[in-house]
Amino acid sequence: MKYRYLVGAIALVMLFSSTLFSASSRFQGYDFKAQVIKANGQKYREFTENNRATLKVRPNEEYSIVVYNPLPVRVGVAVSIDGLNTIDGQRTTPRNARKWMIDPKSSITVSGWQTSKETMRKFVFTRDEEAYASWRGEKEGKPYARNMGVIGVAWFWNKAELDEALHPPQPFAEEMAVKAPSAARRGAPAPSAAKAPARAGTGMGQEQRHRVTQVEFNPDAGMFSVKDVLKIFYEFAKEPPEPMPFVDPDQEQNRFAPDMHK
Repeated sequence: MKYRYLVGAIALVMLFSSTLFSASSRFQGYDFKAQVIKANGQKYREFTENNRATLKVRPNEEYSIVVYNPLPVRVGVAVSIDGLNTIDGQRTTPRNARKWMIDPKSSITVSGWQTSKETMRKFVFTRDEEAYASWRGEKEGKPYARNMGVIGVAWFWNKAELDEALHPPQPFAEEMAVKAPSAARRGAPAPSAAKAPARAGTGMGQEQRHRVTQVEFNPDAGMFSVKDVLKIFYEFAKEPPEPMPFVDPDQEQNRFAPDMHK
């Protein structure tokens, strides 16, 4: 198969525990990792809410997704945003999704929706009604927006290639029974989030040149089940209230700073 996110004098502050974001999933003995970065290269911070890790984002922020390959062989990676594949914009299963190729023990940065063999449109956080999934859903009359606010990453590889890389031929060495890595039991999937007043989605930003090519790849191992897919959740950060300076009724006429230019 071919594959080529102060009122008055009192400041109201809500505190969250946070860490620099890097999502990781243990699958079949390997740590698969992805992270979301800002346009300036900084990592987003991860906040824990409703027992799941969530990124706090703001409208019109451009972002990229860095995906790492922990295996000593090439992998195909299906990357979806808001339920749609980043290469062809389709809603498919992890098995059938078009995939990005990553070299052994390496990483790639996916920065936008691939719109042709030569171009892509930058990922940009936007309100749900302006998201690409909403546009596709209205255009085709399908519920594409139901997975708004979720980034999914699934890794795939060829078992024969991995076995050969892990156990290369050794002339004159005795044959030994080799055990395949045991599959580590994954934790329960994160619970679904309550519907937010204004959901965050991903739209299409500025166009950039991004040439891609197709390669032959036959994956027969990996995250074929949706429950195994690494999920990254994102939503809008809560906007602080507008500053409202304290006003003394007895000093009404002097409540603001004099303008030196008037």
